[in-house]
Amino acid sequence: MKEKSNTYVIFTNSTGLWWLRLLKSGFRHCYILQSMQKGCLWLEINPFSDQVIINTYNYKEPKSIEDMLEDKDFSVACLVDVMDAPQKCAPLGFFTCVELVKRVLGIHSANIVTPYQLYKKIKSCRKKLLTNNFFYVTP
Repeated sequence: MKEKSNTYVIFTNSTGLWWLRLLKSGFRHCYILQSMQKGCLWLEINPFSDQVIINTYNYKEPKSIEDMLEDKDFSVACLVDVMDAPQKCAPLGFFTCVELVKRVLGIHSANIVTPYQLYKKIKSCRKKLLTNNFFYVTP
């Protein structure tokens, strides 16, 4: 039986590229943070313009999402479900942080190209959101 994991999409305001400042504040970058083994193992998939960073964090004691984000600069963390993607080729698009997150989540929508559009899509699915003040908000 496959273990259930908690997958979060993390939205940040950080930007190293000048043109990302044109995007909505607080939603200039996004990445995946996934909890496995009851919070003792975390996987981070963080796509940047020049490379994709994949980190694993292994702990003896379980860590919560609040613990994992304690030292990180983020705007919103969204608890999401990873869906089985449709059995067809995903729409063509530029390889961006949004495109990687969409592929991980199984979202095949060519209309979602910015982190804020992805956030609105997740929010419309009524998932739990975690703000940087560590309060859960259900839209």
